[in-house]
Amino acid sequence: MLNFSVAFRALFFKCLLQTHRSIATNKQEKSQTVHSIMLEALKKVVSECTPGKSVYELTRIGNETIAQLASEIDEKIKKGVAFPTSVSVNELVCHVAPIPSDPEAKYILKEGDVVRIELGAHVDGYITQAAQTLVLGQPDEDTANVLKATYLATQALKKVVKPGNTSEQAVEIVQKICADFGVEPMEGMVSQQLLQNVLDGPNQIQFKPPKDQKPVSFEFKEGEVYALDVMLTTGSGKTKQSNVRTTVFKRNPDATYQLKMKTSRMVFSQIIKECGTMAFSLDQLGDEKKARMGISECESHGLVTGYHVVKDEAKVAHLVLTVLLAAEGPVVLGNFEWKDVKATKEASEEIKKLLK
Repeated sequence: MLNFSVAFRALFFKCLLQTHRSIATNKQEKSQTVHSIMLEALKKVVSECTPGKSVYELTRIGNETIAQLASEIDEKIKKGVAFPTSVSVNELVCHVAPIPSDPEAKYILKEGDVVRIELGAHVDGYITQAAQTLVLGQPDEDTANVLKATYLATQALKKVVKPGNTSEQAVEIVQKICADFGVEPMEGMVSQQLLQNVLDGPNQIQFKPPKDQKPVSFEFKEGEVYALDVMLTTGSGKTKQSNVRTTVFKRNPDATYQLKMKTSRMVFSQIIKECGTMAFSLDQLGDEKKARMGISECESHGLVTGYHVVKDEAKVAHLVLTVLLAAEGPVVLGNFEWKDVKATKEASEEIKKLLK
C-alpha cells in the first residue's frame, strides 16, 4: 500500500478528478483498493505457477481471486475483472485464457517453460493492469537478455512518461534499450491511456507500429493514467497470428446491431450486465456452448472485439505496470514483482544515468 503525505494525497485526488471527470469523493481510496486487489491476484497466480499446474487452473485462480476480493467491497459499486487472467506459454505470446475444452487449457507447465501472465481489475471503473513473465527454472542467455531489456524499458518509461514529455520520447527510449540488448518491440503492441470504464483511451504509445500506420504523437498531461505495456522479442517483432481460438473479448459500447439468434442476444445481455465495457473471457460467461455460439454473431457484427492470440517462435518477455502521472513523479497503481536475471548484455551509460 502506498504511503501518501497530506499534500500528495490532495494532488492525487485532484489528478484522478481531472482524469475520470467524476463527482465521487473517494477516488483515491478506490484506486488504492483496486491496486491491492490486482497485486494480490497476480501474486497468487505467480505463486501457483509451477511445473504440474495446468494453464486453465492458473487462469481460474487469477479471475476467482479478483472476484473474491472485489466481493468484499460495497455491493452497490461495480467491480471485478477488467482484463481476464491470461497465461501464455512459450511461443503463444499473449491472450491465452482458454475455456475447458480448448487444448491450451489442458497444457501442463513443465521445467524450462516461459510463462507470461496478464490480468487487470477495476473498482467503479477505475482500472489497473499488470503483466509478468516467469521462467520455470534458469533462463537461457537469450531469455535473460530479453527479460532484462523489458524490465529496464518499463523502468525507463516511468522516468520518461511524465507531464510535458511526448510519446515520441517514450518510443525513443524503448528503442534505445532494444538496440543495447539486440531485441525488438513486438509489432502492434501498445501502451494505452486508461479512463474510467475505458481500457483503450485516446492516447496510445506504439513502440513498433505496422509499416502502413503512422503513429500519432501527443504530450503527456498531469492526471492521466497509462498501462505501460512492454513486450520485447529476440525475433523480428513481426506479429504472427496463431490458430488458437480467440476467447478474450471487449464490448464496443458505440456499436449497435439487432442480433438474430436468441442465444446471441442472451450472451450479449450477459456481457452488458456482468462485464460492462471491461474485457472478458468466454470462461467467465459460464455456459461454454452458449458462449461460443453467441459470441460469433456478436463479433461478426462488431458488437465485440477479440484479443487474438499472437505467436512468436523467438524468446518473448512481457511486462505491464499502471501509472498515474503526477507532478512529483509517477504513482504506481498496478505493478509486477521483479527478480533480477543474469543478462550477458547491458544498457548504455545514457540509460544507466536515466535510471539512477
